Amino acid sequence: MGLLTNLVDHLKAIGTGLKYLIPRRLTLMYPEYVEKLPEGYRGYLRYDNEKCIHCSLCARICPANAIKMYRGGDKKLRPGINYTRCIFCGFCADICPTGALEYTTIQDIAYEKLEDQVYPPEKFAKGVPQPVYPEKPIFIIAKVDEERGLKYDRV
Repeated sequence: MGLLTNLVDHLKAIGTGLKYLIPRRLTLMYPEYVEKLPEGYRGYLRYDNEKCIHCSLCARICPANAIKMYRGGDKKLRPGINYTRCIFCGFCADICPTGALEYTTIQDIAYEKLEDQVYPPEKFAKGVPQPVYPEKPIFIIAKVDEERGLKYDRV
């Protein structure tokens, strides 16, 4: 009886493996396919130095301690960000009284070194880095499918 039970269990395991051979993949073949992110998505921050009133509320509210205030030559404090710490919670952008911080939909930037993800005020004010793709990607959007959960369609 034990041999028969083992055989049945092995056949069930093989059946499970065969079921996943059928392409029902949800993984994107990045960078050939890039997901178009919804409005309100919290990606990298855009910092506008002209709007900043140097109040440091962004650094005070940051739960991950990703935003640090730097004193410039004019003695004013300006924010810088460490993206290795940022949890993209949105508190900094929400609390900014002038809208100097706002989220973008850019989230797929690759870095060679961790240090490259630290943005002092000068680098932060230059803007969000743009992703570089080897070829023009195909943009897709995730949609709810009642059978699978999610499926991807071309935009």
